[in-house]
Amino acid sequence: MRVLISGGSGLVGLALAERLIQSGHRVVITSRNPARVKKVPRGVKVEAWDAASWQELVPLVDGADAVVHLVGENLAAGRWTKKRKQRIQDSRVGSSRAVATAIANAKSQPGVLVQASAVGYYGPCGDEEIDEEATAGEDFLAGLCREWEEASAEVEDQGVRRPLLRTGPVLSTEGGALPRMLLPFRLFVGGPLGSGRQWFPWIHLEDEVGAICFLLEHG
Repeated sequence: MRVLISGGSGLVGLALAERLIQSGHRVVITSRNPARVKKVPRGVKVEAWDAASWQELVPLVDGADAVVHLVGENLAAGRWTKKRKQRIQDSRVGSSRAVATAIANAKSQPGVLVQASAVGYYGPCGDEEIDEEATAGEDFLAGLCREWEEASAEVEDQGVRRPLLRTGPVLSTEGGALPRMLLPFRLFVGGPLGSGRQWFPWIHLEDEVGAICFLLEHG
């Protein structure tokens, strides 16, 4: 299987690429700056894409059996100012729309588009148990996730399967949020936030990668 991972230069994308290569698949990842991508697994090809132009993406989508779309500005990289919220939204909604348009214009379309989303789709739920049938929340993250998912929905009209990844923060000692979370404890100043009883819907990197591989292979 030939798999295109858009935004594949991050923690999840590189781990997924390595797992797919080990399973005998061919993998291409995109990055805004391929020269700066580190620890690329052997056999993985890195291509430049600005996460905005669908025209640039068409040659990469054309002939791919599957696309995994992971593009999105880091939510935890700074304060959520009005300007930064707009960048967060543009990076997700705009890039997803570009992927959908590229697929629509490809001569040979992929059979599946695994679309990143987030558990934030459901909004704050407290102790309530939820599943994928639960309704969307009303806060900023919930609205963002709705638009994010809707931006690529048109591919389903073309017969492309589109599973949505509504997962929480991905934790790993290799990078992402966990090293920053552990730092206060390593400096002996760590402790609970608030009451310490808040829900935190995280997922381990290996489970995230395993889930994506399952979605790629099972309709």
